[in-house]
Amino acid sequence: MKIFVMRHGEAQTIAPSDSARPLTEKGKQQAYQQGQWLHSMNIQLDKVLVSPYLRAQQTFEQVNLAYQNQLQTKCETWEGITPYGDAGLVRDYLNVLSEDGVKTLLIISHLPLVGDIVRELCGRNPANFYPATLVEVGIHCEDTIGKVESINYPR
Repeated sequence: MKIFVMRHGEAQTIAPSDSARPLTEKGKQQAYQQGQWLHSMNIQLDKVLVSPYLRAQQTFEQVNLAYQNQLQTKCETWEGITPYGDAGLVRDYLNVLSEDGVKTLLIISHLPLVGDIVRELCGRNPANFYPATLVEVGIHCEDTIGKVESINYPR
């Protein structure tokens, strides 16, 4: 299974609540750029898991635009990947998705959970999760520990 763990793009700091923080214009550009990178690498996503928080939803919208709106039907909004979600629960859900045939997945979430997910899957997290950072993790059927295969920072 190939898992791309992405932190949302740069978000505004002032909003009525944390969950209502929108992306800045720079954050929209970062998210679109990362979507273009994924698409240019011919990454065919089977599923996209997205936090319900506004900035994560807006990040998905930009990635989806880079994919010419082909990801809408593959998107699942999941409360389990808000900032303080449980990385162990995420791993368990990834196992279920793998059993269901999902081979390539994008997760759009938040700090600190994005780092926790990589650590849960790989035993360590070598990435600095700046806004819109993408970490590619590969897990083979016979392996219990994944490997960070690439880290793509926004320009």
